[in-house]
Amino acid sequence: MNIINDMYSRGKINESEKLLIFTTALDLALMTKFVGTTETEQLKAYCMIISGSEESTYMARIASVILHLIGWHSLYLGSIENKIDPFFDIDIQRLITKKLSNVEGLVVIQIFSFNANTLKFLSNTIKTLRNKFRGDLRIAVCTNNDLLQASEDMDVDYTTTELTSLIEWTKEEYRNSILANS
Repeated sequence: MNIINDMYSRGKINESEKLLIFTTALDLALMTKFVGTTETEQLKAYCMIISGSEESTYMARIASVILHLIGWHSLYLGSIENKIDPFFDIDIQRLITKKLSNVEGLVVIQIFSFNANTLKFLSNTIKTLRNKFRGDLRIAVCTNNDLLQASEDMDVDYTTTELTSLIEWTKEEYRNSILANS
């Protein structure tokens, strides 16, 4: 995804080509999740993935599929960029608490956003849940280079601009949680 964005910013491809490539990549990822069969053991690992901007939706959706394929219980909420209202923080906290507060194992909330306002909103909203979880809760942010510094100041567990490094970090956190609980 970063390569495609780079090609677009350098004028090598236009907006419609970028959209076509992203949509094709997303289609392939979804086919893999819903058509492919895997023999992967389901882990005691849960992830909710939230997109805070339309531009980050493709990466977020692909992350959800990858985690599903490696055995995680992966929930993709979708893009909330246009859903934020005065009560949405309560709404999203209730959803996360309902779906993930009583599970056994590691819980990772991944925020994908290229919008400063939704990135800040989501990180603040989700950080308040730390005390409500009985198990391990981690918060990770995947953003663009423009917002990377701001995301590093948000008191989350991990920030990156690379999908592959986010997946590797998530897998490492799971390994560490297994070691800590054994």
